[in-house]
Amino acid sequence: MYEFLKKIPFFAGMPDDDLRRLSEMIAEINLNAGEELFTEGSPGDKAYVIKEGQIEIYKTSGGKKVHLAVRQPGDVIGEMSMLETSTRNASGRALTDSKLLAISHDHLNHLLDTSPSAARAMVFTTAARLKTTELLLRDSEKMAQLGSLTAGIAHELNNPASATQRGADQLKASLGQLQQANLGLIQADLTQSQMDTLAELDQRAKQHSSNPESLNSLNRSDRESEIEAWLENKGVEDAWEIAPTLVNLGYQYEQLDFLTEKFSPQQLPVIVSWLGKIYNTYSLLEEISQGASRITDIVKSLMSYSYLDQAPIQEIDLHESLDNTLVMLRSKLKQGVNVLRQYASDMPPILAYGSELNQVWTNIIDNSIQAMDGKGEITIRTSRDGDEVIVEIEDDGPGIPTDIQSKVFSPFFTTKPVGKGTGLGLNITYNIINKHKGDIKLFSKPGFTCFQVILPVNFEKARAGPSPIMNNLRPNDEKLRQILNDSHNIAVVGITDHPERPSHSVPAYLQSKGYRIIPVNPKFKELLSEPAYADLTAVPDPIDIVLIFRRSEAVPEIVDQAIQINAKVVWMQEGIINEAAAQLAWRAGLEVIMDTCMRTTHQRLLA
Repeated sequence: MYEFLKKIPFFAGMPDDDLRRLSEMIAEINLNAGEELFTEGSPGDKAYVIKEGQIEIYKTSGGKKVHLAVRQPGDVIGEMSMLETSTRNASGRALTDSKLLAISHDHLNHLLDTSPSAARAMVFTTAARLKTTELLLRDSEKMAQLGSLTAGIAHELNNPASATQRGADQLKASLGQLQQANLGLIQADLTQSQMDTLAELDQRAKQHSSNPESLNSLNRSDRESEIEAWLENKGVEDAWEIAPTLVNLGYQYEQLDFLTEKFSPQQLPVIVSWLGKIYNTYSLLEEISQGASRITDIVKSLMSYSYLDQAPIQEIDLHESLDNTLVMLRSKLKQGVNVLRQYASDMPPILAYGSELNQVWTNIIDNSIQAMDGKGEITIRTSRDGDEVIVEIEDDGPGIPTDIQSKVFSPFFTTKPVGKGTGLGLNITYNIINKHKGDIKLFSKPGFTCFQVILPVNFEKARAGPSPIMNNLRPNDEKLRQILNDSHNIAVVGITDHPERPSHSVPAYLQSKGYRIIPVNPKFKELLSEPAYADLTAVPDPIDIVLIFRRSEAVPEIVDQAIQINAKVVWMQEGIINEAAAQLAWRAGLEVIMDTCMRTTHQRLLA
């Protein structure tokens, strides 16, 4: 085994003593052709060196197996998951009878610690495999998304197409019946005045075919019964069939007396029968027209969504882009998702890669639908801020846990079950937005998740820099002076009893300047001669400023409480930054100051 490992580049630079010791610890395993070595989602507790045979590496994406590679003798596999102490992001199975050497986590760490060449080989191998895997899965992700959209479009087209086909079939029979009714009119020997009345009836039937009388079921039933009785008294056959048509035309039975004035008792049944037939024909033509129009609208939306036969970079109507995406996802939305559009009226066209931008909206909205399990509300909000536009896609789903929010844009990271996602959707979204020199931010808590996309109006002229919205979260001196002057009650979260620490000396200074300090720390009952509280929600008095002396990762929960108690300002002491929490506070109407010492600011502006 030592001689075999010595020939492999990965182990070649390892000291002989360490390599001999490693070769004594490695376990040898045998696999028959077709046997699984490891599966996607299983613990990454071992790495393997292929001694004999071939191992196929594959991943399940969108319910389909995506072939990634075939590893040969001398290759090391499974090391990526083991190094990250994460689950396998792909599966491996033997294509032929194979023999492998299994290396445990401790043994591999020792190898990398003692052999710089092995560490370099690991870096090169990992980088190459990540790149290859990502390229393969990106294509698979796009095909899976295309398949999902195609199925949705097919479903959307099926309904109007079926309605059009059904209407056309019924129209054939209706035209035959109308022809018979027209022959009856010829035989009725109508006068010119009666023909003029027929023309008026024809016009009324045409108008009401697209807008029939709207009645509740009880009123409709009563009116149909009355008209049916009236027709039977006039000797009209099939009165039960003609009565609903006359109701759709807006008639009540007492309004039908004009027909007896215009036509003789012998002509009346012919006229009423003809009126039913002509209305039915117009109604079927309207149904066919609506179905064809719906198909045309879907096709137009599909062409706009894909920007077919258009230049890659062009001026984009952002609202049209969002609406076209919603059309593509309608089959998923109609299952129980309500969409609210809050579009700004001053949105300019933006320069963008149109089809790629639509992929951004598709990924985010589709993720929201899945997170809400197909039931909930999505709000799409747009606004303009100088030379930038902002699109916010918000849902009322369960939210994304705080500990994984920083990972959602990473390649291969997914919270979906094995085989349901590649973990590339939001990574692709991030890269597309970055390509446009924009930014994407995530804000989430239980019952609320918002993806905020910030794009320059013209990305070719845009320069990197802080977002205007984030500038709003850094008030100028005039605003800071106003906050300090207008505030009285300051709740200090994380205050301590150590005089030498800023978490005590800063609130003590503020107290000496006339502010009322309200300590918030569950470890104490009293600080600075004031009663202490376990959290903000326990404070009985109104609070102007929430001054935070806690680590940045603890800020979101504090901000939630600050919003709950209707505080006016969230002030994060110097060194504390949490933009996601700051955005939530800002969106709730609170003033936000980050990474700023309140004592220093007071001394600078008011001392």
